[in-house]
Amino acid sequence: MIDIRHIEAAYERIKDHVSFTRLEKSLYLSEGDSEAYMKLECEQALVKNFKIRGVLGKLTLLTPRQLTRGYGTISSGNQGVSVAYASGLLNLERPYIVVPETSPKPKIEKMTYFGADIHYFGQTFDEANGMGESIFEEKGMIKIDAREDVEGLYGAGTIGLEILRQLPEIDCLLVPMGSGGNSIANGSYFRQAKPDVKVYAVEAENSPALIENLKTGVWTKFYDAPEDAIMQSLIGGCAKNTFDNARECLDDVLVVSDDEVRLAIYEMAQNEKVIAEPDSAAVYAAYKRYRHLFRGKKTAMIVTGGNISKDLFRQIMSEGY
Repeated sequence: MIDIRHIEAAYERIKDHVSFTRLEKSLYLSEGDSEAYMKLECEQALVKNFKIRGVLGKLTLLTPRQLTRGYGTISSGNQGVSVAYASGLLNLERPYIVVPETSPKPKIEKMTYFGADIHYFGQTFDEANGMGESIFEEKGMIKIDAREDVEGLYGAGTIGLEILRQLPEIDCLLVPMGSGGNSIANGSYFRQAKPDVKVYAVEAENSPALIENLKTGVWTKFYDAPEDAIMQSLIGGCAKNTFDNARECLDDVLVVSDDEVRLAIYEMAQNEKVIAEPDSAAVYAAYKRYRHLFRGKKTAMIVTGGNISKDLFRQIMSEGY
């Protein structure tokens, strides 16, 4: 579990560089004394995703001497966007970013706009990660790691800090589960700040890496998933620190299907006027699928990003559920 003092200290370091995002009540999911709220990290200025918090949490701890070695990240999108943007905020040299060839076009465009040095390896995040790790080791560069960077998790946990200020009566929290750092960071925060809050991670039904790892009791870095899966950032393996801390920080792991997420994207755009990428819409889909868990509760859902591709968004909206 992450010490809450590290999360609070990270907030003081990064608060002038990040947006205090809205916690918006959903009139479409709320009913009677069951209240659903969306923490709109998809509205983070310019980057439109939560990972800027973790990136700044890490970068603000590095010394000028450490940064002379060079730094960067391995990313399927949002992490790379955030590292590139943060480098400008802190007046650092351009970062070295490894991405899979299948990375969403809008995210690559943003990395380019913010001045990243982009390198393509492999078709999936796991392939890019495997190749990228050897490159960072060979070059001796500092890797800003969304999967295993504890310092980065300090920044991610500041979402929970803000939610508790906005909704002191919170009962439940839903967090998308990719590699799992965000869920562990915010699970750690609530375990210490308000232990009675139920924390649920949400995984892709076609890639339940954490669920399967917890069943077997054995951590595996990679996990097979369909190449055409819609929730690209939620497929693949979970991080080792996620596996090690899941039972302590999470109450349960829920799963949602691609079809449920497509519907969630449509409903969020039409009803909530919120643009969410598939991985982020997973929490909205989970609230609907597991509504019985949240009856009579005040539940916050972390909508982690809004960088959905134009083609996918157009396709989903044209389907007209």
